[in-house]
Amino acid sequence: MSTARRSYSPHGLHRPPFVPASQGDKRSPCPALNALANHGYLPHDGKNIGIWQLIQAVRSVYNLSFPLAALLALTGILFCGHAMRLDLDALALHNKIEHDASIVHADALEGHSKAPIPVDPDLLHSFLSHANPHKGMSLGCLAQVRVDREAGLASPLDHLHSEIGTGEAALCWLLLKEDNGQIPLSTLSQWYGEERIPDDWAPPQKGVGIFDARQKANEVAELMQRIRCQ
Repeated sequence: MSTARRSYSPHGLHRPPFVPASQGDKRSPCPALNALANHGYLPHDGKNIGIWQLIQAVRSVYNLSFPLAALLALTGILFCGHAMRLDLDALALHNKIEHDASIVHADALEGHSKAPIPVDPDLLHSFLSHANPHKGMSLGCLAQVRVDREAGLASPLDHLHSEIGTGEAALCWLLLKEDNGQIPLSTLSQWYGEERIPDDWAPPQKGVGIFDARQKANEVAELMQRIRCQ
């Protein structure tokens, strides 16, 4: 039986249908933004997205606070955008926001300016294998995934990209978890693997703010340190 803690869902029963990217559409290494484009909350072609479009989409679907939504949107556009607009594939520019040891995307090849954008099937399988098939994935499991991915690097991530990695894991957990603190395996598979809004998912009833994300990212970092010391 589901332990979902939410009754609110974006746009009620009128969620736009899932339409995967087709030839010429732009996508990013970020499953959250790709899902928004695949459901039409962002332009389906993933091109020329304005800052207010980004803010409105992540707020309406994921229930982020305005300050957090604005911070994420502005960071993406300042690091990877052009004239305060963004093409989703620009978020793959290596070592801007994108970093090695991504959860389901391969590292950038030497000499390439962008990391691979398609989901790597082997990394996806490895990621999902960390989840309990009956309970789902806990915050501790996400920390273990990050430790395992970073352990394969020739040199450690710099401080900025290490912080981005823990922040991504924290936001994943805050947005997708159920009342029991676990993310269902089906939710992870649809969000990360298919880049769609999961069928039985609804956003957190309480908006997710900057303090929530920072606090949980610190917790992920602490869990990772404990795992490394074992």
